[in-house]
Amino acid sequence: MNKVPATSNNVITKNWGKLSLRTRLTAISVGIITLLLGISVLGTVSLLKTYLQQNTDSLLLQTASVLAQEDPTTIEDRLARKEITIPPLPSDYYIAFLDAQGSIYLGLVSAATQNTEVPNLEQFDVVSVVATHGTPFTAELRSSKHPEQKPEQWRLVALPSPEMAGSVVVALPVGLNNAIVRQYQAIGIGFSALLLAISALAIWLTISSALRPLREVSAAADAIRSGKIDRRLPEIEGKTEIALLNHSLNEMLGSIEGSIKARNATLDRMRQFVADASHELRTPLVTLRGYAELYRMGAFKSKKEVTDAMQRIESEAIRMTSLVESLLALARLDGESELQIVTEDLGEVARSVATNVSTGHQNAKITVTDSLGKKFDGSLTARFDEPAMRQVLTNLLTNAITFAGDKPIELALEQTATQTIIEVRDHGEGIPKQLRSKIFERFYRSDNSRNRDTGGSGLGLAIVKGIVERHSGTITAVETPGGGATFRIVLPN
Repeated sequence: MNKVPATSNNVITKNWGKLSLRTRLTAISVGIITLLLGISVLGTVSLLKTYLQQNTDSLLLQTASVLAQEDPTTIEDRLARKEITIPPLPSDYYIAFLDAQGSIYLGLVSAATQNTEVPNLEQFDVVSVVATHGTPFTAELRSSKHPEQKPEQWRLVALPSPEMAGSVVVALPVGLNNAIVRQYQAIGIGFSALLLAISALAIWLTISSALRPLREVSAAADAIRSGKIDRRLPEIEGKTEIALLNHSLNEMLGSIEGSIKARNATLDRMRQFVADASHELRTPLVTLRGYAELYRMGAFKSKKEVTDAMQRIESEAIRMTSLVESLLALARLDGESELQIVTEDLGEVARSVATNVSTGHQNAKITVTDSLGKKFDGSLTARFDEPAMRQVLTNLLTNAITFAGDKPIELALEQTATQTIIEVRDHGEGIPKQLRSKIFERFYRSDNSRNRDTGGSGLGLAIVKGIVERHSGTITAVETPGGGATFRIVLPN
């Protein structure tokens, strides 16, 4: 396929596209101003030339009309005595009275014209004068003394002179008008050039200022590309395009930052989940493998030893099952699965959970009460996900039984205009202040719960906290009056 050769238009378009937006806008603006100034100067010069010519023609006609009625033989004396009134002419006029053949009968010149070359007017016979119909015209006339010199432009008007059967011609050199036009044209061009330079500078600075926010957008994009996802553009007041652009970009950057942080948080949780799960599953798996190898090697000689080994294997299997279920619960929370939060009777759910937990722990003494410690048999309407809330209450009550033993446990319910408060109170050892913020961390176990026969996996309270936060609530651990630990849950109504 033949390559199309680049034309001059393509080259110009390509090079133009390489220029910055500021340069292109400035060039376009300066070009438009240059065009307008050029039209203005040309138009003004044209109007000035027309005005000067019309003014000259008016003077010529008025003067010629007066002189055409005078007797050429006496006109000089009458002009000297100012008996004839003619319009004031420029200082270099020339007046000639011609006979019928076009010969000069009388020539009147100004003092300025006497020092120059007077024009040759012999071409104006009666026929030529009549042909002009008294209309001023421009002619290039040679000097009567030096015809070899370059002709000059004169503005003339010729009228018939009844007094001498000839004509009168009044002439003014065009050079003065041309000089005025050239001078004005030079002034106009100089002023336009100065105005153009000032305008170009003002346009450049204005566009630079207007495009500064776009440069900030570019800088912000570069910063974000380098990893600074918290970079933002300055907010501008008003409804300008730049203000709306900055606001929209900040909204977009905030959304991007949130998405990136959410993704990173998910990855961190996943890595932590895998690490914690691997760590916690290692112990029961090692135990199971150890007993299996001992059995394979014939280490158990009696039936009682085999029975004890099988019980330990079963115990570790149960513990591992519980751990896996807890890990799955945390995985569901990390995955932000939807909770079915609806209006339910919290009192009924609390009594049901208390009964179920008490059944599994015969020595447990669990009572559902109000905030004052009185037994609560009524209903309390709140918004929550029932399966999730059952797991929260079960975990808290089981945890209380572990550390309170056979001491009483209260499940207290309270409701205000804006909040629903749930408290699980025990009267056991309590929780030291320095540990109250750590017990909700995953796989955390206090020193007195390190024994795996009594301590849990360290996931129960982490699950509770995750579920409560999914309800837009909070959970804290405080001291029970008289000793013990109280877990307080606050849910919005």
